[in-house]
Amino acid sequence: MKRNFLTISTALVFMLAGAVGAAEAGTRHVHCQGAGTFVDGVETHIDTNGDGQSAGVDQGLQNCNIGRLFFQEELEWIPRSVTSACPAGTTEESFIDPTHGQQRGISTNEKTGDQLFGKITSATLCLNGSAFPFPFTVSGQFELIGGTGKYTGATGTGEVHSAGSFLSFGVKDGVFGGFGQFTFTSDGTLTLPGDHEE
Repeated sequence: MKRNFLTISTALVFMLAGAVGAAEAGTRHVHCQGAGTFVDGVETHIDTNGDGQSAGVDQGLQNCNIGRLFFQEELEWIPRSVTSACPAGTTEESFIDPTHGQQRGISTNEKTGDQLFGKITSATLCLNGSAFPFPFTVSGQFELIGGTGKYTGATGTGEVHSAGSFLSFGVKDGVFGGFGQFTFTSDGTLTLPGDHEE
């Protein structure tokens, strides 16, 4: 069965923006909590590894110690065999590493509209497929890769932990589709070069 498998994003990248002014330029620790929704099985025509399956999409909101942000991202999970990375009762359904799958995202500052760009560098998804609503967890690392406005040239790294579930799912023409929710926490660093005014 062809599966456009599990967007189940985690907002992995979009935690590090907010109200950072000139006095705060440089590197600082950022902590965020957030929530979002995802949809799988929608044809996005984003297929970076040529497997014929499109990346999924998700969006949501995060509250950080530096501000409030809205995020949207696309994510292409690649199914892998089960490993010991997942707890008992779950299976490792897919993960991202530098050579398989990919993710890109944009986080938009609620007050300024400045945007921060990022990508997942590695992630593991553990899914309990034995009972609806099919709960899952995700753990991963991310990298910040620039932005607009005060986030131009932004860099940083961090990690994220997420949990969620499917609210509905199905298969049509051999393609898996699903809709669900997730919550997450993230911690990392944000470095802004030079002075960036509010």
